[in-house]
Amino acid sequence: MMRTGTALAAMMALGACQSIGGPIPDRTFQTRPASTTTSTSASAATTSTQTTVAAAPARDPEQVLLDAERALAGDVQTRGLGPALASALDYTDGFAVRSGNIYQGPDAVQNGLATPANIGPVFWQADRAFVSTAGDMGMTSGRYAQILEGREAIQGRYVIVWRKDAAGNWRVLSETRTADPPTPPPAAPAPTRRRR
Repeated sequence: MMRTGTALAAMMALGACQSIGGPIPDRTFQTRPASTTTSTSASAATTSTQTTVAAAPARDPEQVLLDAERALAGDVQTRGLGPALASALDYTDGFAVRSGNIYQGPDAVQNGLATPANIGPVFWQADRAFVSTAGDMGMTSGRYAQILEGREAIQGRYVIVWRKDAAGNWRVLSETRTADPPTPPPAAPAPTRRRR
């Protein structure tokens, strides 16, 4: 019950973040008007009609990248950060950075980001997404909340750099998180002066 409450609190905190989104473009096929072509041979004239079907409108590249990030976030909730991130990592160059440590490759990421016993789930939401003009590199960034034991959570920003693999799938090239600085304690009240 306590875990559900802290997860709800984390999701509410992330709900205050700006979200990228919008409707997914219509993917229905549209039929262009039929065009008529005429060919003439020595023996007879024949007429043939061709119907051309337009390809589905291309999806917004940033939306496709955000879909990949949402799939990763869902996998993290099921399997944990280390295993999920390791399976989404770029096979040759992927890495993750944590507190001065660089975990290079799927095995190092899976072991280095294994969930300790006192750590709960991590939630995040993108508020920025960019895809290169060539469409082969992308970046997502936003806020995260890492639930700790009890009612505590670490919040901060994350950045994921993505690269498409040979099959055209988005793979994580690098992932890093930076916790917000600690909130300073409230200032002590100013001493009051006595009036004479």
